[in-house]
Amino acid sequence: MAIIYSYPVEATPTTSDLLLGTSIKNDSNPTKTYTIASLASLVTANSGTGTVTNVATANSTFINITGGPITNSGTLTASLSATGTPSSTTFLRGDNTWAPATSTGSPNIAVLNEGSSITTAVEGINFTGAGVTTSVGSSNDVTVNIPSPTSAVSSLIEGTGISVDQATGDVTITNDGVTSIVAGTNISLSPPSGVGNVVINALNNPGTVQSAIPGNGLQLDSGTLTSNPTLGVEYDGSNNYILVGKNSGATPATVPTSNDYIAFNQLSSGNVKSSTFATIPASALPLVQQYIDTGDANTIKNNTDTYNTTAKVNKIVTLTDTEYADPGFTPDPNTLYIAILDANKCTPQTMTLNTTNNITGGSNYTLSGDTNGATYEGCEGEEFTFKTIATPDVGYYFSTPVTGLTVTGQITNPGGNANQTLAGVIAPDPTFAITATLLVVTDIQGPGGDGSGFTLGGDITGSTSSTTGTSHAYNFTTTCTANANYTFTSGPTYAQASGTLNGSQTVVTTITGTLALT
Repeated sequence: MAIIYSYPVEATPTTSDLLLGTSIKNDSNPTKTYTIASLASLVTANSGTGTVTNVATANSTFINITGGPITNSGTLTASLSATGTPSSTTFLRGDNTWAPATSTGSPNIAVLNEGSSITTAVEGINFTGAGVTTSVGSSNDVTVNIPSPTSAVSSLIEGTGISVDQATGDVTITNDGVTSIVAGTNISLSPPSGVGNVVINALNNPGTVQSAIPGNGLQLDSGTLTSNPTLGVEYDGSNNYILVGKNSGATPATVPTSNDYIAFNQLSSGNVKSSTFATIPASALPLVQQYIDTGDANTIKNNTDTYNTTAKVNKIVTLTDTEYADPGFTPDPNTLYIAILDANKCTPQTMTLNTTNNITGGSNYTLSGDTNGATYEGCEGEEFTFKTIATPDVGYYFSTPVTGLTVTGQITNPGGNANQTLAGVIAPDPTFAITATLLVVTDIQGPGGDGSGFTLGGDITGSTSSTTGTSHAYNFTTTCTANANYTFTSGPTYAQASGTLNGSQTVVTTITGTLALT
């Protein structure tokens, strides 16, 4: 084996030069030669393509960089190259120097005298002289206005409430107008003397409701209309919350549906609850349940049929065997036919409804269903029933419910009359007296505003206007006149009570104005 270090050194090898090496691809580990280029390619394939081998640094005008050049690893540091000391009172100037702001130099402010330049580097301006004024233009230009001597005050002229002892010279000005303010009714002054800077405060119910008037469906539960009123729902009379809604047209008569809600008082809890018509159980309406049960008392029912091999019977028909065997007869699979021998059939008899109508009060109703002259045919001894329906016209009701609407009995042989006697009273829907009751509210300021300085006339508090019906138009007229030694300096202004009511209520007239002593 050659001794490698005994060979001469090649200072500038090339990529085509050869190197000795051992191949480990097989167990014999043969000696091989390799070019420097193949080894470089192998290293490049395993390490990536290209590697920075040297990083150099250079300073710019304002930035210094240290730490280079870097050939393997290292740290680069950048810093400002400015001179001076950075602080909260210095800034970096364009010449790369940390320096404080300067107060020297020209601010470049120009001053003109009627368009002619005085200076372009003013450091201060002081305006003096009587009547001299200044202003600044949109371009920060300063205008100085020195008025001529003719625009100075030459004399004083007294105005309303003011007097002067002379027009020129040393003038004394005296207040000849209001010298003090006197507090009137419901007024307080600060200071109480009414002299100087006086604050006037109104004491007439500041920030509170002066009256509360119940509207539709409401009533006064406690207190008065002008003192601690408590309002509640009206349940009685023409202003009850149901009737007044109907009369106003806001809640027209409507047929309820099964999903509509009604309110009720739950006895067990004492609370108002709600329910739909569909969820009211029959047990909660015992009279209705009794009516239904009575109607079903003699009715044949088929509610226990659980067989499906035959059609369920829904109806029963009785007839003769001849009628059943008639070729033109088609049996209904859901009907039970009970046939008797034709020889045993009866001779049909006819019962005729004979009505005596004793309903009084007028004819504002309609009879329907089985009415006078209606007939029922059947065999002797068979039960018959006639049912008549009495319906009042719109705007009417039966003040005494109608009796005798149902007539039952057995068919006689021969047939005859089924006598019916109707009795009851038809009457117009009741109407109530609707009354408007007047409340007069005054808001009169000044002396006598408590009522001592004026007199009300015409319609005053407690006056009423009423009618019987579903609505009432009212119109009140109240007057207010000043008493002796008083006069109205403003007003009186009226808001007279007028309008239309659908139920009895209190209505308000308001009078405002200001009184003064004469």
